[in-house]
Amino acid sequence: MTSDAAHGPAAAAEDLHTSAKGWHGIQLAVLGFIGLCGVLKGSGPAGVPRTVQVVAGLLALSSLATACCAIFLVGLAAWPLYRGGVRPADPGRTGRALRTGIALTFTAVALLALSAGASWWPTPEKKKEGAARSLVRVSTEAGTVCGSLGESDYGRVALRTADRTVTLALGEITALQPVSSCG
Repeated sequence: MTSDAAHGPAAAAEDLHTSAKGWHGIQLAVLGFIGLCGVLKGSGPAGVPRTVQVVAGLLALSSLATACCAIFLVGLAAWPLYRGGVRPADPGRTGRALRTGIALTFTAVALLALSAGASWWPTPEKKKEGAARSLVRVSTEAGTVCGSLGESDYGRVALRTADRTVTLALGEITALQPVSSCG
């Protein structure tokens, strides 16, 4: 309140207008980012449950609506609208509108971040790709075994094949090669 006492209500209102104009530029950038994310989103990853896609869409639309409300509030603080002529702005009301608009801007960004979480939802294809990458062909003096890596003791390698688990000492292995399939 010391700035109000030193400069008066008119100066405090002008300071709020100036601050709001700066925040308004930031908000327009946030709105552009939300729109860009919506354009680049596409249909989303295949295999994501329908409910997750719907929730992500609702979060994105909520983010857009929240950003629009925030821009409106900060715009009112930056450029007040008066009916029937010019009257001085109420610094208390302007400050509340600015604080609320800024809070809504951060809320819009958080909603957009939550919406983007659907992109990282595990899908059956991603799980299959991970399993396919863990297949290895191990060669020893006695022969070759192909399977997925399993847990083993220090100095050993465990391979899970279709019918059994084979554990080999590292010293016995002559070659180890990742493969896409065992066939």
